[in-house]
Amino acid sequence: MIRRFVDEIQGWLLKKSSLQLHVPHMAMYLDIEVRMPDGEITDHRHQRSKSFVRNAYNLFFHTIAGYPMSDGTWGDGYVNMKNTGGSLSSGSYRGFCFSTDSNGQGFLSPGSANDFGIVIGSGTGAESFESYALGSKIAVGNGIGQLYTLKSEDPVDSYSSLTLKRTLVRYFNNNSGITISLGEVGLIARIITGGDSSMYALFSRDLITPVVDILDKAQLKVTYTISLVYPS
Repeated sequence: MIRRFVDEIQGWLLKKSSLQLHVPHMAMYLDIEVRMPDGEITDHRHQRSKSFVRNAYNLFFHTIAGYPMSDGTWGDGYVNMKNTGGSLSSGSYRGFCFSTDSNGQGFLSPGSANDFGIVIGSGTGAESFESYALGSKIAVGNGIGQLYTLKSEDPVDSYSSLTLKRTLVRYFNNNSGITISLGEVGLIARIITGGDSSMYALFSRDLITPVVDILDKAQLKVTYTISLVYPS
């Protein structure tokens, strides 16, 4: 509760400063809820997501400045993308938009897979700006240590008080017979890179401390709310 209050105060101050300085202010919040079949909520977390990684910064600058993607060098002063397998990808990018096709795009995963969209893991390593993958993704399924992963919910958009919001939701069911610990949550994008080619790129990784216990038969709901404040 105290952390949520502090996050909201910080968010309000950042929003106010951004309006005064006439610079864009984007904010992202993460909400985690674990619910049993009888409706009992066993854990609920809410925190400000402050863990955008190099991929997100590089794609933003590539888009907003028309800056060309660099060669195969990763790090300070270079603009390219590193996929979740650790390989670098330069060249041009056609899009990062949402799609309703069978393959999905952006953060909208169309099926029970953990390649992209809202993705969860059991890793507890420290957050790092250089992250390109989760520490240890939780496998999809109903076996021991696995979570049945549903497709991404349709995004919910709203606009009020000069603030545009998009809410992303994904559900995960624990049918494994044991408790599973959630230690990290990430946003992985499917990006179209040219022709029919695509890549998976981590944009954000949030460490969850302490870990969230997902009891057997429980359902995990993960919500990301992304907002951008517009000037009057």
